[in-house]
Amino acid sequence: MKFLRTTIIVIMLTFLLLPYMLGFKAEAADRNDYIKVGLKFGSSSVTSCTIKSEDGFLLGTADDRGFTEGMPLPAYGKLIVTNENGAIVIRDDKGVLLSSDLGSSGCIMPSDYGDEGIIFYEETPYRGGIMLQAKPDGTLTVINYVTLEHYVYGVLNSELHYTNPIEALKAQAVAARSFGELNLKKHSADGFDLCATTHCQVYKGFSGEYPSTVRATDETRGEMIYSNGTPVTAFYFKNSGGYTQNVEDVWTYRHPYLKSIKDDYSPTYPWSTSLSFDTISQKLEAAGCGAGTIRSISIIRRNSTGAVSELQIVGSSTTVTLQKEKIRNVLGATIIKSLMFQMGDSYTEGAAGSTAWKISNGVATASPASNIYLVSGNGTVSKSQSTAVYGSNGTSKVKLGGTAVSEIVTGGTVSFSGYGYGHGVGMPQDSAVEMAKQGFSYDKILKYYFTDVEIK
Repeated sequence: MKFLRTTIIVIMLTFLLLPYMLGFKAEAADRNDYIKVGLKFGSSSVTSCTIKSEDGFLLGTADDRGFTEGMPLPAYGKLIVTNENGAIVIRDDKGVLLSSDLGSSGCIMPSDYGDEGIIFYEETPYRGGIMLQAKPDGTLTVINYVTLEHYVYGVLNSELHYTNPIEALKAQAVAARSFGELNLKKHSADGFDLCATTHCQVYKGFSGEYPSTVRATDETRGEMIYSNGTPVTAFYFKNSGGYTQNVEDVWTYRHPYLKSIKDDYSPTYPWSTSLSFDTISQKLEAAGCGAGTIRSISIIRRNSTGAVSELQIVGSSTTVTLQKEKIRNVLGATIIKSLMFQMGDSYTEGAAGSTAWKISNGVATASPASNIYLVSGNGTVSKSQSTAVYGSNGTSKVKLGGTAVSEIVTGGTVSFSGYGYGHGVGMPQDSAVEMAKQGFSYDKILKYYFTDVEIK
């Protein structure tokens, strides 16, 4: 064993003097097969880290095309990595120097990576390998270098629980793969493609895998959602509240495949919350749009689905208008769960859309159309020439035949109540589960929520 260790050290010293990136090319990967997932970066960067493998390691270089093998370290099960004056230094657990600088394109792989071996970063298991970036402040960015399919393995349960129906999981796998592919380089400034948090998709590596999620990924291997021959950014969220949203009604751009639909499969998801004017004032200040002491809050515009598109806050120093998804971003996306809300004790479903309001003669009811007709006492019917005809349910009023609504709160606390959870664009996961329970296949689910797309 002593002879073996001496021989290994000699081999390692030789590699320290040679550019090991000139080693042979692994056969497994095609272009774009591998991606880089940031595990620790920014404020979470680490000063050192421990990496383990039961079958030893391979040091090499990595890029989008795959891993190039370099120096083998078969006799080591544990490596300690530090940032020393900008160099990524590797030692064994006894402090013996193994590499004086791994380099920014260097990668630590388990020796059995070709057989889907597992590597451990601080006791957490991952497929693929570990890359590191030395930061000027002496810390390290930690990156998991992994194939796209194995990335989906580690994402799927975090985004949709493994106990859900397999067709819903398959729909989620295709959506997650499409989202991942279209968002590569999202963190290029940080040295990787995607992060492992909700900012991209929640990724937990090997510890996030389950037989059902692996099956869903394998049975849709390589499949993505395409519009006009181009992969799409497949947004998804929890619950639609009855309608999905046009992407331009939530953010600032348009895509033909992200259109609003009436969601016939949405389970009911009511929510309510209250915020004091002082709390809202603090949230505005934190977002850089302070209004001073708040005097009133008004819903001044809704879109065609009934979702709030403009919220006006009048303060002592200025008036702030929050539009679209910025409403949730400023007030709190886990507090204002969706834009399908009203201010009051209970949500009147469709309060902003005239189709949810009924006109009755005491015997029959009808939904007012876009044209409003007035009937006089003698039975004369005339089309209203006014653009401000309102109906009321006793707590709020709606502009009949349109989407503008007037709701205002002038007290010190505002109650919000609504339906749904999330930004509303793309596939609602609760609805995907419901469709799967009703026997729909994953491609039918995806084509219901993404307009005029192909799954291939």
